[in-house]
Amino acid sequence: MKSELRAASTALALLLSVSVHAADKPDARIRVFESSLRSAVSVEGQADPQWTVQERMAYWKVPGMSIAVIRDGKLAWAKAYGVLQVGAPGKVDTQTMFSVGSVSKVGAAALTLRMVDAGKLDLDADVNGYLARWKVPENAFTSVRPVTLRGILSHTAGFSVSGFKDYAPHEPIPTQLDTLEGRAPAKNNPVRVEFVPGTKFQYSGGGITVEQLIVEDVAGVDFNRAARQYLFDPLGMKRSSYENPLPAEYGNIAKAHDAEGRPRALPRGYETMPEMAASGLWTSPSDYAKLVIAIIESYQGKTSNFLSSALARQMLSETGPSWHGLGPVLKGAGLGRAFFHHGSNDSYKAYMEGHPNTGDGVIVFTNATNGKDLYPEVVRAVAVAEQWAPELSDHWRINPLALTAAELNEFTGIYERQSATSTYRNRDRAGISRIFLQDGSLHLNFNGGDDGYRMIPIGSNQFVYESMVGLVLEFVRNYDGQIGTLLIKTGGDVAEFKKTPTRER
Repeated sequence: MKSELRAASTALALLLSVSVHAADKPDARIRVFESSLRSAVSVEGQADPQWTVQERMAYWKVPGMSIAVIRDGKLAWAKAYGVLQVGAPGKVDTQTMFSVGSVSKVGAAALTLRMVDAGKLDLDADVNGYLARWKVPENAFTSVRPVTLRGILSHTAGFSVSGFKDYAPHEPIPTQLDTLEGRAPAKNNPVRVEFVPGTKFQYSGGGITVEQLIVEDVAGVDFNRAARQYLFDPLGMKRSSYENPLPAEYGNIAKAHDAEGRPRALPRGYETMPEMAASGLWTSPSDYAKLVIAIIESYQGKTSNFLSSALARQMLSETGPSWHGLGPVLKGAGLGRAFFHHGSNDSYKAYMEGHPNTGDGVIVFTNATNGKDLYPEVVRAVAVAEQWAPELSDHWRINPLALTAAELNEFTGIYERQSATSTYRNRDRAGISRIFLQDGSLHLNFNGGDDGYRMIPIGSNQFVYESMVGLVLEFVRNYDGQIGTLLIKTGGDVAEFKKTPTRER
């Protein structure tokens, strides 16, 4: 291991402070972690570039980060780096609260399942039987099959609105009914059922907002109070809240930063996420680790105090046609089995992962837009330090194929999304993808813009991302020999894009 690690001597662009949980004793694994950050893809025959935590925080312009590592069903260690806000004296520590985006959904799912265990909710009942203030509008799709909580939690209920925009301190905040109806001051379209429930997967924060309303109508209290009753208090999560905007009285709050690492949402320093169940949780990695551990223990049948083992096992089983269980995303098998979720609010990026068969896991929270690029590197370093199963390393070794500029140029252009070739696990992809040459390499942008991810050729027509494992981009020629189709493959999912007549600009 030591021979694979290089000494860190690079001058840092940022001065980053470090805070370690008082109960933790720094050990060799922490030192390995802190110098083992690496990209997702490495080239056969070449040494892997590796970096320190501080180097990558500086590179990605992320002022603050906090992590917690779970080992054998217990919090092994927690550590924090950097500052609450650039230009201010406060430092991030292991009790700092972060906005965690869609990582909120796993907490909301656990809350809902606790209510199912208590007999207050049924996963397979028509949700309109629970809703008092608003009803799912009936249409041709709901007449075939009603919306259920099982469908909502697995993103197979047919709802629209994948995600939500945040609200700056000066902006008016919509009510839940504003959000569901898509009316001002809400920034989203109405939440509606767009296909027959249970027939395909479509990620929907809108559906999770319906879940939030169900919890409130049945519990008779607002969502944060319900979370306190069913989630936070039972698990001792004292640094967690779904309240938005988060009251300043909590203190020790990580402030928002943009892609350049500059403070945002001033003067308060952070946005409001009124869609609490979908994206509104504020918490620390150490607090959130208590939830991950409770789910694992319930799954393993070690405790019935949180979830019954039968329900926990449903939570961590795919609900077709989806790669989600009842809340978390699922991957792998055996020792490589994992449940996870990404979180992405405007100025905060977060990630959680648990391994139900080994009792391991990791939680990473950041306070800047580029945290989405940092936390995958952090998770890979944790996998190395904690010696996780190879399937969980999130790392590929490849033998790239050298393609000429003329060959690469054939693939450039604008590609438009078609119906997926696989209706099972039909993952949402953006409608437009742009492939372009830059610095001798192909790049892809899902929104048709000017920036993109670098693609590495692993065959004459197959590519992988430099920074993402598990996704293969495959180009297909038409009958006339011209490149006409782009297939983006992830596990059982295939998304199809057709090349438009418009040439690369």
